[in-house]
Amino acid sequence: MIVHGSMKILSAELHDQAFTPGQIPEPDLPQIAVFGRSNVGKSSLLAAMMQRKKLVKVSSTPGKTRAIFYYRVNDRLLLVDLPGYGFSKAPKAMAAQWQSLVEAYLDAPPGPSLAIHLIDIRHPPTADDVAVRAILDQRRIPVLVVATKGDKLSRSRRMKSVQVIAKDLGIDPTAVIPVSVKDASLAAGNLWDPILDVVGPEGAVIR
Repeated sequence: MIVHGSMKILSAELHDQAFTPGQIPEPDLPQIAVFGRSNVGKSSLLAAMMQRKKLVKVSSTPGKTRAIFYYRVNDRLLLVDLPGYGFSKAPKAMAAQWQSLVEAYLDAPPGPSLAIHLIDIRHPPTADDVAVRAILDQRRIPVLVVATKGDKLSRSRRMKSVQVIAKDLGIDPTAVIPVSVKDASLAAGNLWDPILDVVGPEGAVIR
């Protein structure tokens, strides 16, 4: 048993996967969909949240993984790892395939309860990041913006970067959460609080 942030991690396992729209399941657990560019550190963040380093699927070549992975946590919710986007060497056909698969996922019932949108804190949001935010907003899916790799910047530079991210996405800076898988003060486990605010406290240990 691992107490991680406000979540007591009892179990975490690969529950399902989908490579095509026809393979997308209709789970009976709340889904937390995780979006991010191919090099944003999504796999490392998910592994840190679940405290399972070898569980999360990692492609040897960024941008090559074209599947959705469903991770069942505590038999309480699903962390849904969406394929990365915006890889510079990916052909246009692959980008179209990404959009087709992801939009099919978002439109399949019951849909995600929350989307976690990962942005590299070292760079302003890209056109792809803004487009993904629009896709989520169009469907009125609640979004938690997470700025990854927070340990790469000093505290003052982190604050400035958060301001830029918030401005470019049209949100309040307080809605951007910096995290790091290497800095305990920016621990990925801190994300469980806002997640549990959405899916409910069952299975959680409140600090």
